[in-house]
Amino acid sequence: MSYADEFTIRFAQVVVDFYTNDPSNCRAGIEALDGRQKNTQMDNKENKKTDAPVEGLTVKAAKEKKTPRKPKVEEFMAGWQGIISSSKDPITKIRPMIKTGFDGEINGEVVSQIVSTLLEAQAHVCLAERLALSLAVQERFGKLKPLAQRVLSALRTHFGKAIDYDAQEFVGYRSPKAIGEWVSEHAPKASAADRDAWLRRFVTCLLKDSDAKTVLTGLIAATRNCAPRKGRATNHEAMLVRGLVAALIPPVVGANRLQLMMAGANSLEGQFQEMLSREATLERQIHTKQSSIDDLEDKLTVLEGSLAEAHNDSAQKANKIAELEKSIQDASDRHALLDQHWRGISEQQLAKQSGSFRERVQHELQEALLALDREQPNIEMALQRLRRIREILEK
Repeated sequence: MSYADEFTIRFAQVVVDFYTNDPSNCRAGIEALDGRQKNTQMDNKENKKTDAPVEGLTVKAAKEKKTPRKPKVEEFMAGWQGIISSSKDPITKIRPMIKTGFDGEINGEVVSQIVSTLLEAQAHVCLAERLALSLAVQERFGKLKPLAQRVLSALRTHFGKAIDYDAQEFVGYRSPKAIGEWVSEHAPKASAADRDAWLRRFVTCLLKDSDAKTVLTGLIAATRNCAPRKGRATNHEAMLVRGLVAALIPPVVGANRLQLMMAGANSLEGQFQEMLSREATLERQIHTKQSSIDDLEDKLTVLEGSLAEAHNDSAQKANKIAELEKSIQDASDRHALLDQHWRGISEQQLAKQSGSFRERVQHELQEALLALDREQPNIEMALQRLRRIREILEK
């Protein structure tokens, strides 16, 4: 494993131990980082001072060094059980064991036995969670061996069910907001031990395939909810200055400590710059949309004016239509009166003409009958009266 990978893994472990109120592990991690860097610097200096023949001997000795033999499954499980059953903290011994693995097929039964011993190890606080954390960090920033990968997958499944975590709920652009809301809802408010176990399980699940924004938001929200709350307000400026001064007091400036302090700041700075860029983009979009809104408001004003004119025109036309309808109604009433008047006159004239016609025909017919109704009928007179009746009828 390279120094950068080891530093990343130790850094994540130190951060988790710090926020889970485990100062001893946090201090040990920082000292290990400082010691690792000093050893690396000393090794680099010694390598520079070594002459060519010694360097050749070193390379030859390294080639001749054999790879340690992997144990059989039975040997591995026996050693595993022995280490976990001891009273000392087994994390420093089982971590290299799980990463190295054993000689043989990795089946589900062996993985299940390993996971069961981790979860049932009541004598060691959060042993399964602590091992899973280190494996999760290496998986995210490096690569795991098959056995470590299988064990981590099984532990992560168990942790996800225990804390009701479903990675499918935190996919897409809303995942940072969703993870913050989820933490606020599910973070335990009970004892410190429960909070520590929940936080370790949550971080193990969160590091699997989550994007950087979601991871950072989830870590900040989780540590904020699970960190011990003091009676008085915390002076964050004082904490930052004290940490910086503690890194500057030694004869050699603790570069690793500075990197630990700046890691979170760099992530937040990146998000802050992205937020500023997003804000500028949104301001441009708002300006463009505002211009469009102004144009639409101008068009709306013109349309409202046209609509008002149309309403006025419609009102005038409606009044004119009402006047025309009234005129038509008045004309219809006059026509009805005239029709009634002339009908009366026509009926009177027709009655007069009918009476006159009846009288004249009746008179001529009576005269014709008198001319024929005698001892010596006057046929010529009767024919004359009949001709007069025909003339009357022809008129």
